[in-house]
Amino acid sequence: MRLLAARDRTSAELAHLLAVKGFGEAESRAAVDRLKEAGYLNDRRFAAAWARGRVRTKPMGSRRLSKELEIKGIEPQLVREVLEEIYEEGEEPMARRAMAGKLSVLGRRPAPSRTSQVARFLHRRGFSTDIIWRLLREQQQG
Repeated sequence: MRLLAARDRTSAELAHLLAVKGFGEAESRAAVDRLKEAGYLNDRRFAAAWARGRVRTKPMGSRRLSKELEIKGIEPQLVREVLEEIYEEGEEPMARRAMAGKLSVLGRRPAPSRTSQVARFLHRRGFSTDIIWRLLREQQQG
């Protein structure tokens, strides 16, 4: 309970922390199951809250967010479901927001330099190449 009082965690994270603290696998599994039944531990709730928080503060593409959730121990099927909710309007609006933020930081640098920096930035944020090129073309035309 103390490990969950600090912050919400996934079942996998809690099991790992219990193992590090010296609890056996059977004990850890039993504790995780009891906490799930009591509603204190919920991977869906965690994944949805984590994903919403991440994209609100740091707009990113589904590939990057998917990797982050998988690292947290979220099951692949649950990751897909959460991503469908987060990106119900597609990734492009989020990519536009990320690009606008980056362009404001870059200021009036020469166009070729600015374009390549924005492209690398969006790629690191996990947006698809198709979206990146479409946004860069629009930005160059406008």
